[in-house]
Amino acid sequence: MTVAVSIIMPAYNSAAFIDKAIESILAQSFDDYEIIVVDDGSKDDTVASLQKYEAKIQLISQQNGGASKARNTGIKAAKGEFVAFLDSDDLWRPQKLMDQVKAMRAQPDWVACYTETSYKAEEETLKQQSEHAPELVSKDLQQVFLHPYLVTSSFMVRREVLNKVGLFDESLKTAEDIDLYLRIAEQGLIGLLQKSLVWKADIEGSLGSLLSSYQDNLDVVDAFLARQASESTSWGALVDKVKAKIYLDWGKDLLWNEQCLAAFKALSQSLSLKFSRATVWLMLKALIKAALSPLRGSK
Repeated sequence: MTVAVSIIMPAYNSAAFIDKAIESILAQSFDDYEIIVVDDGSKDDTVASLQKYEAKIQLISQQNGGASKARNTGIKAAKGEFVAFLDSDDLWRPQKLMDQVKAMRAQPDWVACYTETSYKAEEETLKQQSEHAPELVSKDLQQVFLHPYLVTSSFMVRREVLNKVGLFDESLKTAEDIDLYLRIAEQGLIGLLQKSLVWKADIEGSLGSLLSSYQDNLDVVDAFLARQASESTSWGALVDKVKAKIYLDWGKDLLWNEQCLAAFKALSQSLSLKFSRATVWLMLKALIKAALSPLRGSK
């Protein structure tokens, strides 16, 4: 039997908070869905904490392989017309599924959609949200390429589109979501519901905060450009702009972590792609800090 939405939830050592995530699904105003929880080799009481939901979820357990592998396992088991994702430390507002399914069915040219997201204090109740219908905005491939940082827990995609583009790239430790979004955006428009329907936990030390994530982002951009081979010339300037931003952010993070020479190198790459006085200043700052570092160590 098929359902409208398959909800994929990867879980790893999530016992402390997964209850709230599942309860936010059960509180939805839309009920034509299935919940697929993929336990990714948890070492805590995640599986035990899910026993009370055994009649309402499909639980799949596997050896630890990372979020991408867990999501892919869930997608392969999904029967829904649409696939949605919810991380086990995030929450949905009650209208989330209803608003997205309604929008996707009203916009047949949308291959996927996402919503705005809140990063707010844990004390805030999910019910502090107006019931107005969200404004709908269509994003083409260029717009998604320039701003691909969608929140996975807000994302919904047509299953038939996933069948065309494939699943998450398990070889990427980070930026696997951006890679998938771009492959999906190559198939058509991605919609934005201009309404906050997701509450996202901002956990320090998440994969997205790793310095290695910048190289993964660059690799994803290169893979994207390779797929646009027939139109690579028209994408050149945009690719330079995106790469310059990645190198700039990388340089800032390296500088913050006192890796001054590596920061200077990343900032130089950014400057070679796009001139910016702010980048020049950061490069000078990196050199000054590198020069002063031995002096600090001698004190």
